[in-house]
Amino acid sequence: MADEEEDGEIQETPETTETSSGGMVRKLMLGGIAVVLIGVGVVAGPIVMNMISSPPAEEGEEVAAEEVEEPADDSSGPALYVNLHPPLVVNIKDSVGEAHFMQITMEVMARDQELLNSVRDHVAVIRNNLILLYGSADYEYVTTRPGKEKLLADGLAEIQKIMLQKVGNDNVEALYFTSLIIQ
Repeated sequence: MADEEEDGEIQETPETTETSSGGMVRKLMLGGIAVVLIGVGVVAGPIVMNMISSPPAEEGEEVAAEEVEEPADDSSGPALYVNLHPPLVVNIKDSVGEAHFMQITMEVMARDQELLNSVRDHVAVIRNNLILLYGSADYEYVTTRPGKEKLLADGLAEIQKIMLQKVGNDNVEALYFTSLIIQ
C-alpha cells in the first residue's frame, strides 16, 4: 500500500514505519555486534599474542637478563637467575607469642651458568637452611623494610656459604624476593 494523501498531507502506512524502524534496529544490532567483537579482540588479543610468543621458562630454569642496578665494570656477563621454587613457608612469632606465617618466593642471581646449575642441584640444602634461618625471624622486624633487607642479606650469605662448601664457588651475587607474604 502506498502513502495516502489526505488534505494535502502525506501519511505513512504501517508498512513504511516498520521498514524504517527495522533499518534502525538492524543498525543498532550491527553496532552492538561490532562493540562485542572489539571487546573480544581487546581481551583475546594479548592472550593469543602471549601464546604465540616464546614459551614460558620451565620450573627452576634460569632466565638471562641484564641487571640494571649492577655496575657495568663489575659484571663479566649477563645476569642469570634461578628460582628457588616452590615458595618457602615459615612460621614466625610476634612479641606477644602469637603465630604468624611468612611465604617467600626468591630468585638467586649469578653470572655463571655452572654455578646456577649447582644452586639448582643443591636446592634442598639451600631451602632447608633458609627455612631454619627465617624461622627465627621477629615478626615486628620483618614487616619493616630494613627487616626485609636483612632477610635478603642473611639469605644471600647463607647461600654463598653453602655453595662454597659444596662446589668451592660462592659467586652468587644477589638474592631477590619475587613474592613475600607475611600474615
